[in-house]
Amino acid sequence: HQKRSKHPDNMAPEPSSSTSSTPRTTPIMDPLTATTKMAKAIMNAPTGNGKLIATILSAYDLPDDEVPTAVTMSYREGNGRGGYNEISTGPPAAKHRDHVNSFKFGGANGNSGGSSVSLSDMGNAIANQLVLSAPLSVLFESAVSFTLTYANPAKNLTSKCTIHKTLRINDTQWLILNLDSDEQTTQNNNKSTPIQSSASRISTSNSSVGEQQPTLRLKLRLEGPYRPEISALINLSNSWFGAVDIISDTTVGTATGLAREMPKNFPAAKLFLIPAVPLATVAVAALPIIGGVLIIGIPFFLPIILIVLTVACSLGAIGSSVYFSTRDGRTRIQHIAEPTYQTFLMTKTGQRIIYDVGPRPSPQALAHAVLPADMIGKLVASLLIDLVGSASYLIPLAGEAFDLTWAPMSMILVGALYDDVMPNLKYVALMEELLPFTDWIPSATIGWVKEFGPCIMDEGKRKMGDAKRNGRRERDALVNMRLWRCKT
Repeated sequence: HQKRSKHPDNMAPEPSSSTSSTPRTTPIMDPLTATTKMAKAIMNAPTGNGKLIATILSAYDLPDDEVPTAVTMSYREGNGRGGYNEISTGPPAAKHRDHVNSFKFGGANGNSGGSSVSLSDMGNAIANQLVLSAPLSVLFESAVSFTLTYANPAKNLTSKCTIHKTLRINDTQWLILNLDSDEQTTQNNNKSTPIQSSASRISTSNSSVGEQQPTLRLKLRLEGPYRPEISALINLSNSWFGAVDIISDTTVGTATGLAREMPKNFPAAKLFLIPAVPLATVAVAALPIIGGVLIIGIPFFLPIILIVLTVACSLGAIGSSVYFSTRDGRTRIQHIAEPTYQTFLMTKTGQRIIYDVGPRPSPQALAHAVLPADMIGKLVASLLIDLVGSASYLIPLAGEAFDLTWAPMSMILVGALYDDVMPNLKYVALMEELLPFTDWIPSATIGWVKEFGPCIMDEGKRKMGDAKRNGRRERDALVNMRLWRCKT
């Protein structure tokens, strides 16, 4: 028995320190660390693939009447890593009656229409829609090739287009692509750009006068998912809107019921309006007195006024956000914000913010997309930036602490406005806000003067010259008129 107890399978477990009576505690993570880890997990979450959808419509003005075999769509990664994929349609479904050497593509169940003749020798053609799936960032930077193939590969016609120069995410474009032979496409790779028109382009370099260049007509669309943080924000917003809708429905129903039932059940409630009238009268009459006291004691009341204004603005912002979260508020703000959002979404910066098409834009690039670009708009923005920077003088000591927060923001805004004109001006704006007693320097307005000052001076000189010439003409006309009167 003792020998068997020495066997490893029969040995009793020795007591260890882990079996003590004290329970094992899990480490508690502070809220900041937990939030940071969650944000990193959201930012690094994988996204789904994008889809490039091309609907081949027709091929026009081909070199001869030979029927092509298919249209092939392929892409190659723009970073040179060699990623490649392609997909093909079937042969065309019909031949156009009104256009020589032109063919229409379509599905097996498609209707060729009255302007085309069905090709009986082709049987059932497959669908004319081509779909390529790949990571959205890869598709967005790829160069896509469309090749009209023949039985003889030497007759193949090709056209190329760069996706990020042609499309926006979740946007559809109707394109007309010029088709060239493979040799011409290789020689003129940068010239084969899509033409968004309803008419064929006349080729003057590779064809005789009056001959139309072969074209491929198609509908192109690029679809892709949101960035992980944008998806998380949309899901959180939908949850918040759902909760607000439930609470608002309950609250509005209860308030409506009280407003209807209280006058019936409590007729004496109307008596509360009697003391409200004299109180309102006294408050209105005391407004000039209160205003005079505030004006006289403004150096003493300024901090209190600023605190009250800050609290009022905060409460107003909270109330506005709650109201615009309701159904009625969302409907009202949608009519105002939808055009601006769609315009921003079509910009390059907006695409990089919302969709995973490459590196995330910098804060300066985001500010550049939002800030105005015209002369008056930049002037107003510059004056506001300098006004906020100089507002620290209202509170002599506490205002310098505000400059520490405003300094990087001012640097970003000034860089977004005038980086093309004065690249170092943003650093001047940063140091101006960080150093004490230098907030009076209008760094943003200096950039505006640098950009638009020469144009304004030139315009002024031109107008002054025009005014002098007009004055000389008027003087000469008066002299001639006097001479004419003297002679008569």
